Amino acid sequence: ARLAGGGAMDAAELRGVISRATTRKAPPQRAVVKKAEKTQEEIEAEKKRKDEEEKEEEELERACEQWCSKICRIGIVVPLLFSYVLYPIGEYGMRPNMVIDDNLNLAGTHAIVTGGCGGLGLETATMLARAGASVAVGCRDTRSDSAVQALKALRVASGKWSESNGGIAVSQPAVMQLRLDSMASVRSFAAQYTEHHGKLNLLVNNAGTRQACTTTDDGIEVAFQVNYLGHFQLTNLLLPLLRQSSPARVVHVTCRDGYVRPAHGWNQWFKDGWFKGWLGLPVPIVEGIRVGTTFVEPSFESVAEQEEDGDLGHAAMDDEDDENGGSAQTNAATPRRAKGDKSDWSTGCRPEKAYANAKLAVLTFSHELERRLRESSGSDGVVSHAVNPNAIATEFVAKGDPPSTTQQWSYFKVMSYFPPVWISRKAFTWVHTHVCNWMLRSVEHGARAVVHVATAEALAGAGGTLFDDLESAFVRCGRPAHKCGRVPRSWQPPVANDLQAGSKLWELSEELLKERKR
Repeated sequence: ARLAGGGAMDAAELRGVISRATTRKAPPQRAVVKKAEKTQEEIEAEKKRKDEEEKEEEELERACEQWCSKICRIGIVVPLLFSYVLYPIGEYGMRPNMVIDDNLNLAGTHAIVTGGCGGLGLETATMLARAGASVAVGCRDTRSDSAVQALKALRVASGKWSESNGGIAVSQPAVMQLRLDSMASVRSFAAQYTEHHGKLNLLVNNAGTRQACTTTDDGIEVAFQVNYLGHFQLTNLLLPLLRQSSPARVVHVTCRDGYVRPAHGWNQWFKDGWFKGWLGLPVPIVEGIRVGTTFVEPSFESVAEQEEDGDLGHAAMDDEDDENGGSAQTNAATPRRAKGDKSDWSTGCRPEKAYANAKLAVLTFSHELERRLRESSGSDGVVSHAVNPNAIATEFVAKGDPPSTTQQWSYFKVMSYFPPVWISRKAFTWVHTHVCNWMLRSVEHGARAVVHVATAEALAGAGGTLFDDLESAFVRCGRPAHKCGRVPRSWQPPVANDLQAGSKLWELSEELLKERKR
């Protein structure tokens, strides 16, 4: 301040000012606490404590690994082992022999078997011809090698029956063109058969395909038209002839895919029960039938009104549990329609779903046909049945579309990408394939089931039923003859037993036929 004001400062003062400005104040001295050294006993105790903690952690990790291993074995390996190995072996062990009446005399019986140029259809037609029936089979191509061989086999069977019965003349078997994926071909087949034969006692709707999710020339999904709609059209065209030829029978060949499915598992929150979903046990299909974008769904009240195991036959009901078998239902829900064009079949279509949907429609049609026959005064003696011959050693599955990725991995979706699960599924799939191929029913076994349902006298007066040898033997089962092998209603899809749903499916089917006929 003095320098700034022009004041004089001697050398001693100047040194003092500079010294005070440059000298830093030393921080206060802190007391240094000398850390006490640990004794040997304390060091050993601490080490021992750390070792115990590490040991506990290792034991916990080991216990977690053991529990995870148990969960994997129980939650994944057990269902795989049960579904892929134990269940097929158990079914094979409990499967009854297909024993039927071999002393059939079908002289004067006229029969049609669709899809009769190979596999189950040809074997069924051959058995009928061997019993004296006049058989006509429908084939896609009458000039194919399979058609030529089928005609030869039928002629041999028919000739043997004639020789063994004193040379009785029998109408020669016929192979006729029938393409169920073409409505025009179905109309032509029905017209030709009516003109050339004029009598029909037995119609076996056997033809089918696993090809799906493509549309035919008529604009309809191929699985739906070939498996169901084509047979619906053919049956209705030949129905007048069946009535004239009474007694007559319509037999619809279906499969387990058409009325049961694996229970929903963890990926769908175990909707059918945790135990069934965990093991993937079969349960009745509760979903409706898709017709384009329209869904024909059941109203569960109608099923509840019906008795457990009633008949839908023409004959007077002789069982106490049949009194309410055909009770009507009036408050069915309106069919649900999805967004988009009503003729859209491709959106959301998956081959395995489309095939099951078509077979479910077949079963529902069989029951609805029986109801309409029973209510018609001119249909006495005409009945409708459905039969499931189960998996048979034919090329039918091989000719279909390969399983979709969704079908192959639907149960384990996310878990399927983990190596242990992937390897387990591959191994079990290989075992399952070989086990199932080994345990397939023979073609003769399946054909005998169809022939029994088509010809058994005990089934002549009570229709509207589904037969499956997984239920019981077809003869001498310890129950009344007409109940042997019959699947109870509680094990059938609700939509198949719903009166209003069956009527709606019939109406939608007629609309499809009328639209394509214009």
